[in-house]
Amino acid sequence: MTHRLLAATCVAALCTFAAGSAGAATTINFSGYQFGLNPGETLVTDFDSPLTTAPGFTLSGPGSLLTGTTDAGAAPATSLTTWDTTQYLSVLGGDYEVLATPQISEISFYLGSADTYNKFTFTHPGGATEVFTGVDLAAAVSEGDDGNRDALDTNGRYTFNFSAPIDSVRLDSSENSLEVSNIGAVMPVPEPTSWALMIMGFGGVGALLRVRRRLGIPFAMPV
Repeated sequence: MTHRLLAATCVAALCTFAAGSAGAATTINFSGYQFGLNPGETLVTDFDSPLTTAPGFTLSGPGSLLTGTTDAGAAPATSLTTWDTTQYLSVLGGDYEVLATPQISEISFYLGSADTYNKFTFTHPGGATEVFTGVDLAAAVSEGDDGNRDALDTNGRYTFNFSAPIDSVRLDSSENSLEVSNIGAVMPVPEPTSWALMIMGFGGVGALLRVRRRLGIPFAMPV
């Protein structure tokens, strides 16, 4: 990765892709140094120890968990003079990491020192995929992909909005490294049929309680 200091001035950019393989449009947004999640997002993981993920999300793969800057990864910058001091994910050259997700339509990554050889592959239910390399991401939002460890245009939050939901994302890098500090997502809203079943279930419990009360039968909730 390249280490040089830039005085960066642009903060955010936006672009919409027509994702032919998935038959859907994907919007990509970038906000330099935006370490916090977007409004409405839930933290999926921040890779801190012990590693945890939000319910419905599962991480797998040989990706490394690092702190600080080494030959295996550079701590993502949060300004020109500060960096993530906590544990982060580093995908080394030839390695990968897969995040299985519920069916979601928005996910964001705090990406450090974005490189041309980084790659994100999103999979939709049914198997259709969308692939974005570091070159694609930089072109989409007119930002950097030269691996600069400090600059605003290579360290920030990439947000992907899909018109059709995804159920997994694979992170790859052909060289050292792809670094991510945290991941956020907008959690799926239950389908109307799911809400209806839940309401019917609560209604059934209420009706049973009323009948037992009229008959004088005690009702004990399971422990």
